[in-house]
Amino acid sequence: MSSSDVASITLDALRSRITGVFPAQIRSAIEPLTDEQIWWRPNESSNSIGNLMLHLAGSVQLYLNKLHGGVEFTRDREAEFTERTHIAKGELLARFDDVFETAVRTFEKLTPEHLTTPSPVPSMHQFAVQDLINIAAHISTHAGQIVWIAKALTGRSLDDVWMTSHREHGGWKKA
Repeated sequence: MSSSDVASITLDALRSRITGVFPAQIRSAIEPLTDEQIWWRPNESSNSIGNLMLHLAGSVQLYLNKLHGGVEFTRDREAEFTERTHIAKGELLARFDDVFETAVRTFEKLTPEHLTTPSPVPSMHQFAVQDLINIAAHISTHAGQIVWIAKALTGRSLDDVWMTSHREHGGWKKA
């Protein structure tokens, strides 16, 4: 296998997880939740699902869509965590989905060669591939938190959320 093949496989794996698998896990986890549950927090220093979704939207919009896709964006990171107005689930999902639809378009522009270009944030990473891996890991971490909170609030078994999202959104090899 050539290094070009590896780069192509890597880019496809990152794309499928960032734009498909992880957002699907989050959508599936919050589907049965009420607006009140989405904004529940065990204490004031903890994040709600709503805050985590706003944070992921802001982070993906900045680190992927702006820095790798050229989309205009000004981030207010603090507001992602201080939001307390209980944005309705439909509006929250619309904002979230918009960012991830933009991410699909960003990935459509990226080529395997892009992976070895310099990171637009050289203080964080040397190469673009490192940025994309970091974005995937960041989304995965918060997706796990969201799934756990949803499971704790509903008592619903969410064990298949991970498997179903990988199967349906390209995280696993097709049979």
